[in-house]
Amino acid sequence: MLILGVHSGWADAGAAVFDDYAMLAAVPLARLTGMPRDGGRLPIEAIVECLDIAGLRADEIGALCLSQGVFPGRYYNHLSLPRRLGRGLRQLFGRDTPISLSDEMRRHGQAASALLNLPVLLDDLGLNRNIAVHVYRDHAAQSLLALAEAAWDHGLVYTADEAGCCASVLKYGRLAVLFDDETDLAAETLTPGRLLGLCVDALGLPDAVSLFALAAHGEPMLGQAMLAHLRVDDDGHIQADFSAEGGVQRWLRRLAQDQPPALVASSLHFALSSLFAQAIAALMQRHDLRHLALGGSLFADPRMVHMIGQALQPAGLSLYPRATNAALPLGGVLDLLLQRDGIADWQHRRQPLAQAAWGRDYTADIDPVLGNAGCRLVSHDPVRAAAALLNAGKLVACYDGRARGADGGAARLVLFSGGNPGATASANQRLERPGWLPPAIYVARVGLGLLCPGLDIAQAQGGIAALPAPRWQQSLHAALLPDGLVVPVAVDAQQSPLLADLLAAYASLSELPALLGLPMQVGNLPPADAPAEALQLLQDGRVDYIVTDNAVWERGT
Repeated sequence: MLILGVHSGWADAGAAVFDDYAMLAAVPLARLTGMPRDGGRLPIEAIVECLDIAGLRADEIGALCLSQGVFPGRYYNHLSLPRRLGRGLRQLFGRDTPISLSDEMRRHGQAASALLNLPVLLDDLGLNRNIAVHVYRDHAAQSLLALAEAAWDHGLVYTADEAGCCASVLKYGRLAVLFDDETDLAAETLTPGRLLGLCVDALGLPDAVSLFALAAHGEPMLGQAMLAHLRVDDDGHIQADFSAEGGVQRWLRRLAQDQPPALVASSLHFALSSLFAQAIAALMQRHDLRHLALGGSLFADPRMVHMIGQALQPAGLSLYPRATNAALPLGGVLDLLLQRDGIADWQHRRQPLAQAAWGRDYTADIDPVLGNAGCRLVSHDPVRAAAALLNAGKLVACYDGRARGADGGAARLVLFSGGNPGATASANQRLERPGWLPPAIYVARVGLGLLCPGLDIAQAQGGIAALPAPRWQQSLHAALLPDGLVVPVAVDAQQSPLLADLLAAYASLSELPALLGLPMQVGNLPPADAPAEALQLLQDGRVDYIVTDNAVWERGT
């Protein structure tokens, strides 16, 4: 069955197309519009792009999976006459806003099918009216994304995002939800994710990723003070009470004015890591579980996952890398397949998605685009030439024609050597990103055990921070976080042959088993995707060279 997955949330909207368990295409809306974390509407452009990549017509789709996101008022059939009139006036003056489906479901206590005018929605998308429509919860999608990467069949599945936390137990061939804050809590309840969002706003940071990165450069001196207002109850819920401080927003604003931003970020990072470890430990002990799967945007930080792993020491740890909402359409499709097939068949047929290909295949396009733009061809031996340039300290963009990874960006990288302690700050400066944003270390699968003993392939592909072996710490200064951790990413030679070959050639020259990499991303803009965007990086002097499957290129005169 051909399945279209859609996420229309306030941010990170996107779409994906599956043929049963096989992903055919996935595209975040931001990649097409150039708007960071684009959302707040139906991602029509992403839907059209996915269908085009998969070579399908809309009327061939057999099922539609929708998140409990936001939709225009015309797709709701329950709005009262005053609400309809008010929305009509706002639309007339260009001030109409979409309506949150999850809020409406909570307000009216009804299922999505009773609130949405599905025939009109299906008609607008060009889909057949008689296809199956499945509305999924964000936490269900996040849970199944993490579970798809798990090599075990029993354990705790725990997710955390802006809306709250969710815990499920996989045991005895059943997946049972213990609690889900997304549906159980009032919209104004202070969850860990909302606390994190308020802290991001108070510090004036663009997103949670920036806060996590900044946290690595501060001391958690206020961590215990934050924990005094937070606790884990007997059922594993995380609860907050800042009433003695005049409310959490007022307290955070005072902290942001009086304390260094890195100290505030580090303190919150410490508090959340401690709380999650307590909550998860209590649930695993109560249900006699030894394996753990983590999902949701709050576990996108490798250091937090490392701290939780060190505190709990689970027998197996699984998560979907980067854990952003851009992957929710994938998880929504997995949720539909679970409802259709049952957990036993789902586990047997599931396919890991950590290295799935996203977007278009630009393999045949990148070299003609660079050549026609006047770029100079440096070498027809791309691997050896690029390895020599990297060894000489150059900044080289590795452009793989088919983007892979959690959001399609793992194969489009700005690579550099880790021998120079100032390399990361220099690379971030050229990309107009904060100098403290950490790079990942890309290492061949066969070299992972040498670089980070004890870290397995699944954890490396999931982006879990680890301690490198002592012999490499001095030579990989640029990749070390202040606590000595690195974020290793295991590279599969079959999935990413160009990067794998580069690693091998670079190792033979430098005797270092890894390269450092940042996304091909300027500032907070979406990562470079199409060949023209990679070309712009080279023409603007953001990188020194671009290496493709066929050649190494530099900017023309």
